[in-house]
Amino acid sequence: MNSVMAQGASQMLEPYHLFEKFGEKFVYDLTSSTFFHIDEPTYELLGLCLTEPLETAKTRLVNSGAYPREQFDEIAVDIERLRLRGLLGVPDYRVDDQEVERQLAQRYSGAWTKLELALAESCNLACSYCYCRSCPDMPNQGLMSRRIAKRSIEWLFAVTGRRKKTGITLFGGEPLLNRSVFQFVMEYSYKLAREHGKKIRYTMTTNGTLLDDMSIKYIKRHNFGLMVSLDGPPEIHNAQCPFPDGRGSFDAAASGIKALMKRRRAVTVRCTMTNSKPRMLDLIRFFEEFGFTRIVLGRVVSPVNSTALDCDRDTFEDFDRQEEEELLPWMFKQFVKGEKPKYFPYLSFITRENGLNSPPKPRVFKCGACRGTMTVGADGKLYPCHRYVGMSKWVIGHIDEGPDLDMAKEFWRMYDRTVRDQCETCWARLLCNRPCPWEISNGDGTFRQIEGWKCDWRRRFYERAAYVEYRLQKEYPEMYQKLVSPSQPRRDAPRERGRGVGHGQSGACET
Repeated sequence: MNSVMAQGASQMLEPYHLFEKFGEKFVYDLTSSTFFHIDEPTYELLGLCLTEPLETAKTRLVNSGAYPREQFDEIAVDIERLRLRGLLGVPDYRVDDQEVERQLAQRYSGAWTKLELALAESCNLACSYCYCRSCPDMPNQGLMSRRIAKRSIEWLFAVTGRRKKTGITLFGGEPLLNRSVFQFVMEYSYKLAREHGKKIRYTMTTNGTLLDDMSIKYIKRHNFGLMVSLDGPPEIHNAQCPFPDGRGSFDAAASGIKALMKRRRAVTVRCTMTNSKPRMLDLIRFFEEFGFTRIVLGRVVSPVNSTALDCDRDTFEDFDRQEEEELLPWMFKQFVKGEKPKYFPYLSFITRENGLNSPPKPRVFKCGACRGTMTVGADGKLYPCHRYVGMSKWVIGHIDEGPDLDMAKEFWRMYDRTVRDQCETCWARLLCNRPCPWEISNGDGTFRQIEGWKCDWRRRFYERAAYVEYRLQKEYPEMYQKLVSPSQPRRDAPRERGRGVGHGQSGACET
């Protein structure tokens, strides 16, 4: 085995990434996108193999007297076996222009099965950090008309082709401000679904203050994918999310959410954390007591027009510290009780596609922007996703004519040109699949490179996720099996020191 560092010098990538987490040692193989838990001598040997041949590295460690030769002979056999299987080689994460065009052609040649509707470009709250208030450069279009909603639904069913499943996401602003059109969308889309022999899935994000019998009836009947925005106990939520006249909105939100919970057991909350650095464990315990079944903790990031509450590098590092010092011990206490934590950001990593028959390939697309998350504004203008609504430089068409596919493709070409060099030399390229387009967007319709510290934060997340999965496998195998689909068998791996803990996805938005 030659020096793998010399092999990868031209691409500035090493074949694997070594790291420690809470005293446990791991190696991530870049070719297969797989994590392995390893022991101390294997860790030392692989570290030396980054700069010198395997036999030289083995001899150096044996001569140090720290380990017997027989132990390294066994380790070297495992390493050589992995290499012969095509692992431990230097990957090529480059995606050239020809491959970009191939992926674009494939993406926009098939059926279109999802659409987001901004039923309201306005809101009944005045959240201090809201990107809807800080980013749009066009006049607020208010509420979506029935005509635009009808045209949007008809367009969606016209382009689904033979696909049997379709989906509509209702967004805002606050979508329930537009009660009459909300009701029309539900009735008309369900009618067309029956006529076309299709199943339709509805999702919605709401602040909860306008939940009533009518909206809850539809949510219950159609088993909505639902996320409720609530930022914590009254003192936090009222400060961050008041009504426009300054009154706190917590009581109104809590009343609506409690009414929903009487009719529906599973309710997810999304809490938005600011640079005030709230104690995350206190928030989680509050939401558990409130009755939420799933908890999402988000961070304020406003890439176009930042607010005074935006989370900076110091804030992200504080949240990371809380995650490791307080939240991980809390999660494992839940596992001891045989319960899945209601806050568990590692689920998408653990439930990824374990049974891939071939190594994953670098993809151009991070998410469903300009496709599955394309959003119809209140006036019918089309945007890459709901976050772009109201930004004139990011319009990609109008629902009357459908999306301009040339503009949609140029969105991704421009994105790829911006991040390509930065991402193709990152060991986590296949895990992260590059930054969220919104988070590197400018108001003038261009992209910028992501800050390096944000990449560091994301890489730390994957290292921590690998540690969490390893401990789950080792200490709580029954809970692990509940989380991992039994239909997706794990790849074989060399004994305990090479025990695979898989490859993960960020799992943020629809593709």
